[in-house]
Amino acid sequence: MSFFQKRTQVYGPEVLSIGDFDPTADGFYRNVVTIPLEIKHNQQLYVSVKSDNPVDIVIAKDNVSAVAHKDRQKDIVMGPYPTEKHESMGIIIAVFRGDKATATVEAWTEKK
Repeated sequence: MSFFQKRTQVYGPEVLSIGDFDPTADGFYRNVVTIPLEIKHNQQLYVSVKSDNPVDIVIAKDNVSAVAHKDRQKDIVMGPYPTEKHESMGIIIAVFRGDKATATVEAWTEKK
């Protein structure tokens, strides 16, 4: 580990299953996955999603506003998005009800 490394991992890489049947969930499917991110001020956020089926991706700030939205993506690196003075942001990944996807999600920040 280098003290001068610019990249800081904030999530993953994690493999997620999206769209699983779940009779306890609203609508009977877990078709939306939310991932909270703890971040630092004045950084640049990047998000990588690789999926076997197309997914919709939203990057959101802690004030509930969307930073970016991409539909039907299978392999994408999104960013850079400035973290400004936020201490947390989030990733929302979704598929249509009845669809299923396995996605590898990774998020990191870099110094400006």
